[in-house]
Formats: sequence, C-alpha cells, structure tokens
Amino acid sequence: MKTKNLLFKLLALLLAFGLAAGGCGNDDDDAESAPPATEAPTAAPTEMPAEVPEPDDGMDGECMETYEVRYANLATFILYFRDLEAGLSDFGAENCWNFSAADAAYVIEDQVAQIEDFVTQGVDLIIASPGDRQALIPAYEVAGAAGIPMLSTGDSVQQAAPEIGFIGTDWGVEGTKQSEWMVDQLDGSGKIARIGGPGASEYVEKRRDGFEEVMAANAGIEVVFNQSANSFTTEEGLRLAQDALTANPDLDGIWADSDALALGAAIAVEEAGIDHADILISGTDGEPAVFDQIRSGTGVDMTIALRGYQWGWQTAEVAHQYLTAGSTGQGYFIQAPTFVVDADTIEGMTNADLR
Repeated sequence: MKTKNLLFKLLALLLAFGLAAGGCGNDDDDAESAPPATEAPTAAPTEMPAEVPEPDDGMDGECMETYEVRYANLATFILYFRDLEAGLSDFGAENCWNFSAADAAYVIEDQVAQIEDFVTQGVDLIIASPGDRQALIPAYEVAGAAGIPMLSTGDSVQQAAPEIGFIGTDWGVEGTKQSEWMVDQLDGSGKIARIGGPGASEYVEKRRDGFEEVMAANAGIEVVFNQSANSFTTEEGLRLAQDALTANPDLDGIWADSDALALGAAIAVEEAGIDHADILISGTDGEPAVFDQIRSGTGVDMTIALRGYQWGWQTAEVAHQYLTAGSTGQGYFIQAPTFVVDADTIEGMTNADLR
C-alpha cells in the first residue's frame, strides 16, 4: 500500500465521518445543476491493447509499490458489470494493484455504504459505477474529504461531486442509435413498445431521452406501450412484453433497455405464437445469448455491445495513470468502446471479439 502520513489519515477520516453524518439530511439541489463536461470526447480504441502493459514495478517483476484499489460494482448479475470488473481485476494483477470489489446487487443504499467502507480502509483510489446520480454524491464527497480520488465508470454523478474522471459514453446517443435502428428497419412506420430500466441512473434517463426524441421526430411510429421494469431481468422483460402483446397483438417492435429485458421479450413473442420475422426486438449490453439469436434470426435482432471487459481495462489504465502520475492526462469525459450489433455487423465476429 502507498505510504501515507498517519496524522493526515486520522484527520481525513475524522473529517470524512463528519461529512457523512451531515450529508445524510442534505437535500441541496445545487450539485445536480453542475453541467457535464463540454469538450468533445475522444474516440476510444475498439479493441483490447495489443500488448498488456508491463507491471509498474522495479526489478524482476517484484512491485516496488503496491496500490490499494477498490471497485464499487453496481450489479454483478448484469454481464456488463461482471466483465467490467474482470477487466479491472486482470489489469490490476499485472500492474501492482491490491484489488477487490464489492457488489451492491443494484441496491443503492448498499453501494453508498460500500464506498464509505472503502474510505475507512484508507485506500489509494476508488472506482465506482454509480447506480443513482444523486444518491451517490454524499459517498463521493466523503471520499473526497478523505483525500481519496473517485473514478466513475459506466455511469457518473456528472461532476457534482469530486470525480477525477468518467469513463463512459453518452447514454443519450446510445439510446438514439438503438431507436434510429428500429425506425430504419420499420421504414418509419409501425407500433413500438418500450420496456425501460428501473431507477434514476444516468443510463436509464438519458437513454429514455434519446428514445423519445427519435420517436417524436418520426410521426409514422406509434409508441403504444411505455413502461419501466422493476429490475434488469429476463423475468421482467417477459412480464412487460406479455402485457404489451396482450394489449397490442399487432406490435411491430419491442425496444428494451437491456439485453436481459430483450431476451424476456423474445420469450414472450415465442409464447404468443408470433413469428420472430414479424416483430423486431432490440436491446443493449452484449449478452452472448443475444449474439447467438442475432446470428440465427430466432429472437433479439439488435443490441449495442458495451464491451464490458475492454471498458474495464480502459478504466484501469486511466486509474493507473492517476496513481502513478497524479493526473489522468485526459479531460473529465473519456469515451469507452461500444458497437452496434445486428445481422450485418456481426458477420465474422465471435462472442469473444465483442466482449
């Protein structure tokens, strides 16, 4: 672990606990108004680095300095987050990290508590995938007061708290991509159901904005069903798709906020006796089961592969740059790789290529 002044750590932790106690009842809205970064994102590489970076150590592969790094994972039951954690872990194993992660299972209160626990451990850096833009701000502030840098990945708190950076994508753009693909496939005419994700994360809210903007610009598309799931699960996708199809048996497309929800929708279509060729289903994440269905034309027709493993590796590179140089060397927003996958683009690509 990096050497730190003991007195500084004690003072920092006392200040951190003071902020945590005061932040619980803080209902200040000023933080939410902080604008996101305005500089243009730099295109990210879409493949893994050709060579794994050499360990940041001294001689004979022995680490001269080890870094204590923690990851507050939002939900390992989602493949994207499992892959992201794997990318972080693999990079850390090669670069002198003592790395561990905590799984909040999409319980926001648990994620807040996990970050605060990392702070009490006096670690060198905390990486988080915040599940709620507002609820995580106090935990970020506790870390900042203790002098521990916070790096966001997947979702962010939009610079409302001390983040050293955000490795991600514009979820509004990703929602637009998915929506425009469906409109194009339907030649601008048809009935669509939207199955949204739960909660108030940047991911859910901005993707919904992208969806609504595209639909508003296409008068021939009628959104006949628009509901949010209680969780990102196949069961929820099945339940809501059943409701949508019962009310609208002539549905032309189902737009889902995740691949798990899309897979549930595909089951509902099958159970309803509808030919998969007669209805479009789109999702996002990068589930191997979805890739297989796209190849065979038997269920989900399109997804946006988030490439979680590559995303995690890229996040780790940014974190390591900060640990070793005191700066990420980049602006606040750092674009992560995503890839639109359908029957045309998946040709010649394996599931591993898209991880």
